[in-house]
Amino acid sequence: MITFAQVVFSGLTMGAIYALVALGFTLTIAAAGIVNFGYGEIVTYGAYLGVTFAVVLGLPLWLALIATVLSTAAIGYLFQLAVFNPLEGRHFLTIVAGTIGVGIAMANAATVIWGPYPLVLPPFFGIGGIDVGGLVVFPHAVITIAATAILITGLQLALTRTDIGLRLQATAQDVPAARLMGIPVKRMRTLAYCLSAALAGFAGFLVAPIAVVTTSMGFVLMLKGFAATVLGGWGSLKGAVFGGVMVGLIEALGAAYISSDYKDVIAFGLIVAVLVLRPRGLFPERIAEKL
Repeated sequence: MITFAQVVFSGLTMGAIYALVALGFTLTIAAAGIVNFGYGEIVTYGAYLGVTFAVVLGLPLWLALIATVLSTAAIGYLFQLAVFNPLEGRHFLTIVAGTIGVGIAMANAATVIWGPYPLVLPPFFGIGGIDVGGLVVFPHAVITIAATAILITGLQLALTRTDIGLRLQATAQDVPAARLMGIPVKRMRTLAYCLSAALAGFAGFLVAPIAVVTTSMGFVLMLKGFAATVLGGWGSLKGAVFGGVMVGLIEALGAAYISSDYKDVIAFGLIVAVLVLRPRGLFPERIAEKL
């Protein structure tokens, strides 16, 4: 029988992935006020590129990870050129439709490039687990949680302790004032798009050994990440992390103790219940601190 600790550990592992996806959403929302509904396809490309670099080309995992993150950052830049720049200043729904359209095109392109069959990236350090007091710990899961924690901490420090991070925050808070202060707003937005896409690539690379890589996997992760963003608080970095972990835990606990067939219904149902009580999320964004 699966223990409660094992369920929580599994929930934290997926929660770390959802937190990364939610962070990507948050960066784009905060910097430009845009919701990228093609974001899931960038996560998908991260997984496919991870398999390509690590399995097909045989690169070491660390090098494959770097190559994947840089490649998806470049995809984020191309996404900006294809959608965000041409549609800047247009109605919100027009931009949403544009991101969805490019996302569909990317999914079809992935099928052409990598084929319709699922691919697999072997787990880091093998598939065996280590028994720790009745809790089976899988090395890949530990790496996923630890790497996410380190990345989130580093991102928080970069946004609050570096000049470029403060410029990005200023751009997110007030674009006209940022321009008057001499901040290159367009460059800051480009940075946000590329950083958001890099996080998507990182998430795709980490989730590839946990779930088979298919063209539809990113869409599901996008929904969970978007739910985490809304649950945590629109535009809140802390909320994105907390929301991702909560979605992962609720999903795992619901699957283990209620029904695995309805785990998504349970997770989204509880999220809706929370939002009824706190419509702005658990950690609503403050005007003076958007990132």
